[in-house]
Amino acid sequence: MKRRWRKSHLSEPAEVNITAFMNLMVILVPFLLITAVFSRITILDLNLPVPGTPQAERQPDETEQLQLEVIVRQNVIEVGDRKRGLLKAVAVTSDGGHLKEISALLQEIKARHPDKQDITLLLEQDIAYQRLVAMMDALRVARVEEDGETVTAELFPTISVGDAPVMAAYNRARDAK
Repeated sequence: MKRRWRKSHLSEPAEVNITAFMNLMVILVPFLLITAVFSRITILDLNLPVPGTPQAERQPDETEQLQLEVIVRQNVIEVGDRKRGLLKAVAVTSDGGHLKEISALLQEIKARHPDKQDITLLLEQDIAYQRLVAMMDALRVARVEEDGETVTAELFPTISVGDAPVMAAYNRARDAK
């Protein structure tokens, strides 16, 4: 009798129960689709500074053109024009007040030069990445209150990034001018 039971039990096809797997898919697929919408990659377009052109190739009106550069150092941020020199030096504060001051200065410059789109950001060595991103945000857009609403105004969206000159050499070159 035991042999008959084994033969009949082994000869029947096994039933596959996929109910638990189907329940998992019903929950997992919508969850993955919902979260995929919220994961975005933000890309900032950066340009390397263009090397200076020789004097003979420069256009006459180019000498009057503004060439803004912002130099980020450990304890100070210098905003200046490459041809005219330093416009303003702002001491770095831990609460981020220096970013508001630089944004206000850049808004004034943008009001005087509305067609200007590019700016050069020069960083001293060992500047934290968070400071770089915060400074780039301050250079690209400004938050302005207009009719009781906060609006973002475009400042200088084309940002070129480079290394800041060494402080001692920079001061000597600036004093020589």
